[in-house]
Amino acid sequence: MNLYEFEGKNIFEKYGIKIPRGVVVRRGENFADAYTNLGVSNVVVKAQVLSGKRGKSGGIKFCSSAEEVQKACEEIFAMNLRGQYIAAIRIEKKLVIAEEQYLSITYDTNKKQPVLIYSREGGMDIEDVPEEIIVKQWIDIRSESIESDIPFANELWQIFLKEDTRLVEINPLVKTTTGEWIAADAKIAIDDDAFFRHSTEKMRGVLNWETLEPRTMMGRLPTDREIEAKKIDEGEAYYRGTAGKYIEMDGDIALILNGGGASIANMDAIIAEGLKPANYTEYSGNPPREKVQALAKVVLSKPGVRGLWMCGVVANFTNMKETFLGIIDVLDELKPSYPIVVRRDGPESAEAIRLVEECAARNNLNLKIFNKDMGMSESAKIFSGMLKQA
Repeated sequence: MNLYEFEGKNIFEKYGIKIPRGVVVRRGENFADAYTNLGVSNVVVKAQVLSGKRGKSGGIKFCSSAEEVQKACEEIFAMNLRGQYIAAIRIEKKLVIAEEQYLSITYDTNKKQPVLIYSREGGMDIEDVPEEIIVKQWIDIRSESIESDIPFANELWQIFLKEDTRLVEINPLVKTTTGEWIAADAKIAIDDDAFFRHSTEKMRGVLNWETLEPRTMMGRLPTDREIEAKKIDEGEAYYRGTAGKYIEMDGDIALILNGGGASIANMDAIIAEGLKPANYTEYSGNPPREKVQALAKVVLSKPGVRGLWMCGVVANFTNMKETFLGIIDVLDELKPSYPIVVRRDGPESAEAIRLVEECAARNNLNLKIFNKDMGMSESAKIFSGMLKQA
């Protein structure tokens, strides 16, 4: 999960990394008053989004009066910045820059250890910096601290360790004309799998992840169902498998899919039939019955659904009986009258199919179920035909 710049800077400040004086404003607030209360003349008005290159897209403006700030904030909040919803704006003191450098710590998947990356040229994507001026220092994961002449190197290492991050980046790392080193920007990506170590009950580091505002999806704020689905994979007891991937869409065909690549292919298949998905979702990794049940409840809770298509590849180790029982629980509760098509196969599939057929019989469901002998796209055609007859 990526953090907003203002969230990253809050962490930086708590670890002793100097940041520009600033304030965060939201929609509906008095932006001119926020500028006046900040007490500085020249400021930078920065859109808070999770994507990069906001400056080139008009998401960063320079102002020197309350009127200019008011206008800039109104213009930025009216934007859809590179498809991203603008969650907030940070108004901060404009720095008088002597040097711009680059500093980050991330994880090198090839060498399987953290690496510090530094360049005397910053202010641009590290991919655009000439390779010969980039310095890399690999770090022993057991090191409690690192020795370096690079400003804030050890502070970044402390954040990387204690906040369970995948990336901590300062770009640019600014040296002002008065010789101060300041983090002009902040980019932090946290490891979602460490959520259970950063909750109210079990706090590690300085950031309580439960207090983070919802991330944006598809250029908008997440819906209540998306927020609810995300909770499915959170918590120490719910580590096995994933079932919380859910993106709400405008259509009326509920989908419960399996396998990342197959799920996308199946989205194409359902659209090719002239149908409009109500959601994108997929589960994998042999999730327990409770997780799949929670996902099915979310998927089928959307108003206006007129059909359910459950489709996926032949599983290698996901237990069909276990996962289908979670879906059966919801079908027993809701007893939907719309067409349902299921196409799955894998461990204990024969028993799983029998249980689904029993569920359909006792609830008088309009349901057809297939194993691997039926192609995925063919099952989409059968589903489309059932909808036309419904």
